[in-house]
Amino acid sequence: MRFMLLYVVLLTVCGPAYAGVAKLAPAQEAQLAAGEVLMIDRVSAKPGGISVEGLADTPASTDAIWRALLDFKARLASNSAVKEFAYYKPSTATEQWGVWDVTRFGIRLTYHNHYILDRAAGTLVHELDPAQTNDLTWSRGTYTLGPSPNNADWRRISYVVDTEFGVAIPSFIKSWLCGTGVRDYMADLVIRAGRS
Repeated sequence: MRFMLLYVVLLTVCGPAYAGVAKLAPAQEAQLAAGEVLMIDRVSAKPGGISVEGLADTPASTDAIWRALLDFKARLASNSAVKEFAYYKPSTATEQWGVWDVTRFGIRLTYHNHYILDRAAGTLVHELDPAQTNDLTWSRGTYTLGPSPNNADWRRISYVVDTEFGVAIPSFIKSWLCGTGVRDYMADLVIRAGRS
């Protein structure tokens, strides 16, 4: 049951700093051009951590993608385990602080993320706020927006996530978490950006 909850948390928390969009193999580019979410395993910065990158191409505008990324409360509608999101400090043009409450199978996790937005660089980074009480050991995530090599009018979203849950996770569970969890989240993000 704990692993199901970790799957849910992986959708909302998160990777080592990520600069730019990675160069991909032709088969990977074809997958993105077909509208699929591409998953790439990454090495975690922490022993026992989980790290993965999800990539997707979208015809949505850059402004629409930013709106979808920053609409944290929209995640409540797409994931029943996410019970609450609230800001715990006043937001600025470049920083936001949000607390997440996730419950699954009677297990509740609360964690505080500090978000840093740099629109000019095309990045949104979030880290666990160590000044707050958190039910995770460590987490960091980096979204990167850039042009899609497949279509000059499309944009590519990269999301590198890295999370240490503080419990040992078998490799088959890790593969499941890193595959389904981030893939579903990225697909939902593309859909929401397309509606904006």
